[in-house]
Amino acid sequence: MPRSAHNKAWDSFVDWCRRRGLSAVPANPWTLAAYVRWCEPRQTPRAIAKSIKEISRVHETKTRKRLDRDPLVQRTLGMIETRRSAKREKPRVDLFEEGVVKKPVKARKKPVKREPQAAKTPSKAKGGLSSTPRLVKRRRLSG
Repeated sequence: MPRSAHNKAWDSFVDWCRRRGLSAVPANPWTLAAYVRWCEPRQTPRAIAKSIKEISRVHETKTRKRLDRDPLVQRTLGMIETRRSAKREKPRVDLFEEGVVKKPVKARKKPVKREPQAAKTPSKAKGGLSSTPRLVKRRRLSG
């Protein structure tokens, strides 16, 4: 693999660690697992696995510790793979078969001709509510 590929993965990991105030060397397996989770929406599981291997190789040259073999990192990668395959294999379920559903026919509305009604004045004798608001007088409070 070209040298620039692992440098890119390593540089990305170091930059991610710096922004969060974490140590890239020596890196804690938890840090690498958190980085993997951060990469999940941005990369495919295969690309993440490649990046982890390259980060682990560079990290090993500096500390003699292989991060990609840690159980926490392995579980995190496995979890991402499982989620990705479940998303991919999930079949699309239609509620109805194609031939069962008929498209609704749009009904044409005929314009309704309305005759103008005479304005009704509210009648208090009938006990109904008036459609016009009552004017309320402002009172001064004595104080």
